Amino acid sequence: MHAPRFDRPRTPSLRSLATLATLLLLPATAVAQAQWPSRPITVVNGNAAGGTPDILVRTLVEELRPAFPQGIVVVNRTGANGTIAAESVRRASPDGHTLLFATMTTMAVNPHLQKDARYHGARDFEPIATQVLQPLIWATSKHESFRTLNDVVEQARKNPGRINASRQGFGASSHLTVAALTARNQVDFNLIGFTGSSDTFAALRRGDVQLMVDLPQSMLPRIASGEVVPLAITSAQRIRALPNLPTWIEQGVMENELTAWYVYLAPKGTPAAIVTRLNAEINRVLEQPAFRQRLEDVGGIVRTLSPAQLRTFMEEEHERWGRILRSAEIRPQN
Repeated sequence: MHAPRFDRPRTPSLRSLATLATLLLLPATAVAQAQWPSRPITVVNGNAAGGTPDILVRTLVEELRPAFPQGIVVVNRTGANGTIAAESVRRASPDGHTLLFATMTTMAVNPHLQKDARYHGARDFEPIATQVLQPLIWATSKHESFRTLNDVVEQARKNPGRINASRQGFGASSHLTVAALTARNQVDFNLIGFTGSSDTFAALRRGDVQLMVDLPQSMLPRIASGEVVPLAITSAQRIRALPNLPTWIEQGVMENELTAWYVYLAPKGTPAAIVTRLNAEINRVLEQPAFRQRLEDVGGIVRTLSPAQLRTFMEEEHERWGRILRSAEIRPQN
């Protein structure tokens, strides 16, 4: 009869002990990151449904869906020119499941004009990627004698306050573009406020205003129909949609471009690997020739930036708009 045999317990190898220690010490954020996304991604849009920004974000999100089978949805959270949406995302969990689609006005202008905008776009969020930059187009009625923006500036110097110019909303891109031009050239327009593009075009047709500036989506169809006469574009280079229209830099009335821009941001502290993945997926869509052409055909300028490049760009824009607003003496309303 054999005596019972008792196997000696195996001593864990140094390699297995090291692996166990690594797993135990792995930060919870790294584990969560490896599982990201674990549910649908929400992109918060501070602009009204159906407007230009809303169309832009929904168009790109549709192209992103195959890369994120868990789902990606757009939620409109309007109010305070985008500040309400920005503040909600700033306070969201930095886990990559809540993103912000933001405009130049929300990120670079609101902090200077709204006391409730307590954020700094480049410092209180994680920049992800740009979607598009949109220059603005200056235009006049076909019944006016102006044919360049320089003509307008020269006339304003001779007759201060006699040219009626439109703006759409306090602190909106059209308002700020007019402010930048008048501050740089030391001229005065009689500025008249309107609620939107359709009201502005109606006023131009009636002769109530002689000068307006707006985004290409509104301008291009009316330029094509002959309803308005384009005078200049605010980009550094001419755009594909209007290759014969000189820039305001070419005309000598400004030294720098001015564009509206649209960006994607995440709450501060979102893991770098998640930000990098989102940047890569968005830039992949933007680099598709057909998608890029869709944006350029409506006056857009596509510039794919890294998260670091976008942070630098937003820092510069924050400072630049602060200078423009101070120079034009545009102050907070609340």
